[in-house]
This record gives sequence, structure tokens and C-alpha cells, in this order.
Amino acid sequence: MALKAAFNIQLQGFPQANRDAEVTLVNQSTGSRFVRKPFLDGQLIMRDLEPGPYEISVRHPNLIEPIDRRVVRLLPQPFPTRVPVVVRPELFRDTPIRDIPDADLSPVQQAATTVKETLSPLGTKSPGETIRSSDWNALVGAMTDLAGAVLELTQLVSPIGHDHPEIAEKTAEIQGNIRRFTESFGRSLLELRRDIESQQLRRNLLDTLDRAGAPTEIRNRWTQRIDDLEEAIQQPTPVWTGKLSRAGNAFIQEVNELAVAQGAEGDSFLKEPVVQSVMLAATQYANVGTQVKAEDELQTYMRTTTTSKKSKFSWAQR
Repeated sequence: MALKAAFNIQLQGFPQANRDAEVTLVNQSTGSRFVRKPFLDGQLIMRDLEPGPYEISVRHPNLIEPIDRRVVRLLPQPFPTRVPVVVRPELFRDTPIRDIPDADLSPVQQAATTVKETLSPLGTKSPGETIRSSDWNALVGAMTDLAGAVLELTQLVSPIGHDHPEIAEKTAEIQGNIRRFTESFGRSLLELRRDIESQQLRRNLLDTLDRAGAPTEIRNRWTQRIDDLEEAIQQPTPVWTGKLSRAGNAFIQEVNELAVAQGAEGDSFLKEPVVQSVMLAATQYANVGTQVKAEDELQTYMRTTTTSKKSKFSWAQR
């Protein structure tokens, strides 16, 4: 009897997310899928599993993207293979705007009122009347108090550094949330476009092989190349586009070899719509080569759709 093994998955970092989290395991060899929920402490033990590579995905209903998704290997050992999953608290943060108490302006108002009351009697002097030293001193003292009150007012209503620090904090948080959403959405879109591209290429390649009556050796080689592309769908743009470019060069060469093998029917074979679709797409992949930016990669898929002159979902209408 084959040895069974177990996973010990532990969510850590943000206990509040454990209640609604969901863990999915997919056996990369057999395709078997297991969906479980962890305990409130974040622990989940899954037993009686076949050893081998598994894709683990941890999701939460409040998030669009998984908390964690990666491939882990289940080891054939008597004790569970431990898999820590770090749940970052900032994924769930939605802090309200900090409430800063209103400045107390009553001392400034009282000082201004006192200055007004002090200077009012001094405004009744007649032309030529003597200004006594006590009047002058009262004037200077009142102006000094008024200057101090104005200085205090500038500190209360115009804080040094930023007028509204609580809004600045919230704006920074919103920017972070938008940045994380944009990054996750961009990755999802890119992976979706790659999946569509590889599936379309697989269908066209298989149709081309059928029309050429290609031997099993070539069929297996082409299928392996597409399998390699699909396994690398989550890789960075330089890795994926590098594989795609090399595959494009290989398909161009081998389609031409299939045409030569057709003899007199070679030209007719190359004019087949599905063969032309393969050649046009492979040429695009080979010409652009390895790319660095995701937006440049998406432009490649837009060009392959334009050159094919039909939707990549046309197969669904059959």
C-alpha cells in the first residue's frame, strides 16, 4: 500500500481572517482537488494525501486575489509537512479617517477682547491733549498681547507640516489599497490573456497536425511545448515571453518542414486558414522576442488577434 502523507497548514499574522478563510489544494500530478476551512486558530491538518507537488491557494471572501498561492511539495514522511501561510494585516485594513479635535480658540478670543477693552479708552483723546506714559504703556502692552494671540492663532489653525494630517494618512492608505488592487488585477488579466493565447495556439496546432497527418513524435513534441507554456502562465513577463518566442521559432521551422513533407500539396497546406493562423501567431512571438514590460506583452496578444482577423473565442460558436 502506497504511503500516505499529511499537510499541517498554519495561517498566521491576522487571526481575524481565519474564520472565513478557505484553503484549496490541487494535486499537480492527478488533478485531485481538496477544499477545507481552517480552525479559528488558523491551523488545518489534511491527512491521507498522495505525496507529491500540490498547488495551495488560500482565499478570503473579502479579497479578490488569493492571500497566498504557490506550489508546495508533500513529503512522504510519517509526520505532517508544515506549510506556514502569512496573512498580511494590511490586506484587510480600512482605517477610518483619524478624528483630530477642533482647536480651542477661546484663549485667543479672550486675549483679543481684553486688547479691545484696554485700547477703547485711549481713543477719546482730543487734538493737542497730552499722551501720558501710562497710556503709552497700555498701548504697547495691548499690542504685545495682540501679537501673541495672533501667533497662537497661526499655530492652532495652521499646523506646521500639513494642514490635515488625518486626510494625508487616509490618502496614503487608499493609494496603497489601489496599488495592491491594480497589481493583483493586472496579474489576473495577464494570466487570463496567456491562458487564452495558449489554448488558441493548442487548438490551431492540433488542427495543423491533423491536416498534415504528422507522426506521433512531432505531435508529442508540439504538445510538450504547449504544456510547458501553460505551466509557466504565472511566471514573470521575461520568463513567459522568452518561452513563447522560442516556441514560435520552433513552430515556424517545423510547419515549413511539414509543408515540404507534403510534396506537391505543400503550397495548399500552407494556405489552409488554420495553418496560416499558426504561422502568423508564431511569427509575432518570434519577432517580439523576450519582453520586460507586461503592457508590451499584452500588445503582442492584441496584434495576434488583429492578424488572425477573428475572435479567439470563435471556437465556442462551433
